[in-house]
Amino acid sequence: MNRLFFYLLFLLSISLHSCITYIDKELDIKPKLVLHCYLVPQLDTTILHLTNSAPLFTNNPRKIEPVANATVEISDNNNQWVKLEYNSEHEIYFIPQAQFPINEGKTYYIRASAPGFETVSASCAVPYLREVNLDFVVEEHGSDAHEPYPHFHGYLRWIDYPGEENYYMFFDKSRMIYDYWTYTDTASWYSWWLLWDADGNPCIYSDKGQDGKKMSVLMMLGYPDIYEVTLFQTDRNCYLHEKSIIDYDSDLQSFMLEPIHLYSNIRNGYGVFGAFVMRDYVFEIDVE
Repeated sequence: MNRLFFYLLFLLSISLHSCITYIDKELDIKPKLVLHCYLVPQLDTTILHLTNSAPLFTNNPRKIEPVANATVEISDNNNQWVKLEYNSEHEIYFIPQAQFPINEGKTYYIRASAPGFETVSASCAVPYLREVNLDFVVEEHGSDAHEPYPHFHGYLRWIDYPGEENYYMFFDKSRMIYDYWTYTDTASWYSWWLLWDADGNPCIYSDKGQDGKKMSVLMMLGYPDIYEVTLFQTDRNCYLHEKSIIDYDSDLQSFMLEPIHLYSNIRNGYGVFGAFVMRDYVFEIDVE
């Protein structure tokens, strides 16, 4: 019995040893382009950020910085392309909608190339601005898990547009400080303040399993006279990218350091090319 045991142990050690791969060559992962761009029909300028990634495993580490010597082009048919200009002061690529309009329901294509990098590309479709009957409803409640005495609850409520995938993000319009030249790289850093619900969760939602149904979220109620909300109806790329940032409690730097765990739809690179439509709402709150 002991002899059999040691024989099996010997075979196991051989099999485990055969699974080990020895790497004699040092890793040398080349950096890639990181492209961030959201298309928004309601804004008059399309703006794009282009940087390089910084691989963690490389013989030649690089600093993360804007890529200024790139050719960046956009198209609405994947055949005829229009070039974006570069603004060196703000380190962004941009194109006014007067020169290249962004329309709801249309598919767009982006590509960028720069010396020393693979050409990156992506496509996205701009969602339609659907009527969802967004409302802010205040209801009186007795004691519950949120408060030990009678109080009011404030709910954001809307009806999901049926028959298609829909994604929603809510922002505090009253705290919006928008400037085209301070445009940052993700919707959650878009100079808007993302709303958080009463349980401390960010207000970003998918209608998965709720097609055409009434959707509701309990909000913190600070008793303002006016409740100002900006609704983003996003495409899948925007939703997955922003959700991955929140889920990983991350920031843009995490997207540039490899390996990464954030959602990307950029071929041969990293980042996101997505779209959203937006609408502002103002609700008067009457709580006595």
